[in-house]
Amino acid sequence: MAEAEPVIRAVLPDANVPVSIRRGGVPVVRGSAADLDTVLDDWLAAHAEGMACVIGDPAFRGRSRVRSLAPELAKGLEFDLVVLVDPQGFGEGVEGAVDRYVAMTRATGRLVILTSP
Repeated sequence: MAEAEPVIRAVLPDANVPVSIRRGGVPVVRGSAADLDTVLDDWLAAHAEGMACVIGDPAFRGRSRVRSLAPELAKGLEFDLVVLVDPQGFGEGVEGAVDRYVAMTRATGRLVILTSP
């Protein structure tokens, strides 16, 4: 939530941004979109249970315990791992910022943000 707050405040300075009730202390990881399969394989190997979601990569097809969603379809859902792919491409203005914010707040465990070169 702390990482996502500036995203929404950039376009809606007076937004009522909630405070997370979870305190995991797990930092947001950033990397290259080329590492998507490695990120997922490593997480799946380390976690026998749980669900992951890739948001923002229309070419990615879900697999066992990994879903693929467009940013606007992620609202209201939660996943143990969320991987955002090129979140700056989610759109511009308020709508794009809202989609980025919502996508960033879907992770209950780990958030990974991957960007293309």
